[in-house]
Amino acid sequence: MKLSKGVKILVGIGTAAYMILPFVFLAFPFTMAISAAFFGRHPHPVMTFLPFLVFSVMFPIICLVIILQFALMAFYLIHIIRNNTALETARILLGIGIFFLPFVAMPMYYYLFVWLDTPPEWALAKPTVQPPLPTPQPDM
Repeated sequence: MKLSKGVKILVGIGTAAYMILPFVFLAFPFTMAISAAFFGRHPHPVMTFLPFLVFSVMFPIICLVIILQFALMAFYLIHIIRNNTALETARILLGIGIFFLPFVAMPMYYYLFVWLDTPPEWALAKPTVQPPLPTPQPDM
């Protein structure tokens, strides 16, 4: 399945965003906890509303990341199914990995089969050689 360079870059940005944004979201509770430790005795009026402000900003972004996750899963699974050049074992393992370990499987599949124009030799399916058909013998 050939993709244009623009689509490859767009899928790469989406995959990178899906991998990085959860770690960014985890930083907010830690920063709020640290700021509460510093401003705990004499809270600033802004600090009392900060968790609500952060939640009201983070919640729509988290919803968009979930939609991005489902869109990437659909893209990668369709690409895995239509990719006949990849080794069958790699397709099966990465297809299962899309569900169970998406932070590992999505970047691996993206780099090997989407970004590279020709995947590495070990990831390609070996052509099967069919034995020649027997020639019919004339009846005597």
